[in-house]
Amino acid sequence: MIARYGYKPIFQYKFRPFGQNGGQPADGGFTILLYENGILSFSTYDAQGLFLDELCFSLPGRVLQCFFGLLRNAASWLPSTPANLQGQEGALYGSSFAFDGYDPIRVFGMNSLICEPCGSAGGFFARHLYVLFEDISNLFAEYGVNLTLDGFSWNTEQIRPFRKNQLYSSGQQRGVV
Repeated sequence: MIARYGYKPIFQYKFRPFGQNGGQPADGGFTILLYENGILSFSTYDAQGLFLDELCFSLPGRVLQCFFGLLRNAASWLPSTPANLQGQEGALYGSSFAFDGYDPIRVFGMNSLICEPCGSAGGFFARHLYVLFEDISNLFAEYGVNLTLDGFSWNTEQIRPFRKNQLYSSGQQRGVV
């Protein structure tokens, strides 16, 4: 994972839609980065994969404590997860997961993989990965951030996004984000 803003990312999730029947997707998806300072970055992309926009959210320290607890619980299976998991042909999107200290994992066809029969290696790892992702999403949801495999939103009554330049222009020290 690439460090931005002087802090190391500890979690990254990328969603990339594919066009149906070989066509162009409506958009280029999004990326979520959780940094070690509690800043959550949400970036969007156009259909060609070019960066469009980034919003940031400040999450409390409890999120980081719980996140690292979830990673400790996943330590029995996460290191042996294949770098590429492929579901059935014709997947509508691809996902990429990266967790602090582990190699990134690319998944194509998560929905079909999690439904594979017991005993299937792809199904085993996809289900574990999905549960870890759900636990992280539930942690974010406590603070008004809603993350699903194919979507991202927030509750403005609980949390307000900011842009990194807003933080700098507000007189706070550079490098906080």
